[in-house]
Amino acid sequence: MSASQINTLTLYKNINNASAGIAAFQSARRLGIFDALRDGQKTAEQVAEVIDANPRRVALLLDVLVGLLVVERYQDDYALSQMMHLLTGHDADLGEARFQRLDDYVKSSTAVDDLRDVYRQRITSTQWQVSPSAMQVAKFLNLSEFEQSLNILDVGCGTGVWSLSVAHVDPESRITFFDQQEPVQTALETAESIGMEGRVHSHVGSPFHGELPNEQYNLVILGNLLHLLDASEQQNLITKVAQCVSPGGKLVVIDIFPGQDTGDVSRALFALDLELHVPTGKLVDPIELKAAIENAGFDPPQYSHLNEVPHIYGIMVAEKSS
Repeated sequence: MSASQINTLTLYKNINNASAGIAAFQSARRLGIFDALRDGQKTAEQVAEVIDANPRRVALLLDVLVGLLVVERYQDDYALSQMMHLLTGHDADLGEARFQRLDDYVKSSTAVDDLRDVYRQRITSTQWQVSPSAMQVAKFLNLSEFEQSLNILDVGCGTGVWSLSVAHVDPESRITFFDQQEPVQTALETAESIGMEGRVHSHVGSPFHGELPNEQYNLVILGNLLHLLDASEQQNLITKVAQCVSPGGKLVVIDIFPGQDTGDVSRALFALDLELHVPTGKLVDPIELKAAIENAGFDPPQYSHLNEVPHIYGIMVAEKSS
């Protein structure tokens, strides 16, 4: 067989296995297998007893889950893998519930409900996934260029992953978290967990419409936020944020950008998920964003891909004219 034919067969088998694997995962979730293993490893017979099921068939399903790397096997015992302990209440079903209405959505021209707040809560709960990209942000900023210690405003902070990764490199830096009450509290707890509680402050308010702190910062971060807004709202937010940037300070925009082939599937799924829940949102267009930043009084921005998992993020940095 030719290399092309082998590649086609491999692709077919991979898709077939992926589809069957998803079905097995969802069946295990509905049956309660993951819940049965959450308090410790068990044999297939013990799992079957907990969920009142056929032991032999439970064992067959568990072996599939081992192949999917969501369950680990130790001789006759099975246990949840580390990855399964990372799932939260927002993504325990790996998105099955939120895509249930996909068929109706595709066939319909009716506008969907705006679930921006619910969507943000879910994205924030899984923000640990961007940690490799967040650490790359600190490297890209070249902090040695700053004449003073960083005074950071993190607008729409979520868990604080972007600003905390930057501030971790500068031991004299300070952060002000700005977001709704729940994400601000999460960011403060994250800061405490890594020993940075003495260097953070917070203001509670809507990152989209709230009044920003009346202070000047030499670094302002808009992380993973602009795609929730349409083009005019993006411009309005950038213009408002510009008032908080001190002369010579920098605006940092981190968001979903095209350009990394490795992230094509993830980016396409992200865009579909966004449209299902935030109909007014749109993925950021780099050319439009560059114009919006310059319109707000910044010098022409620099752009770079963040070449880390999940390979969908980019960073745009602009300095405010002195």
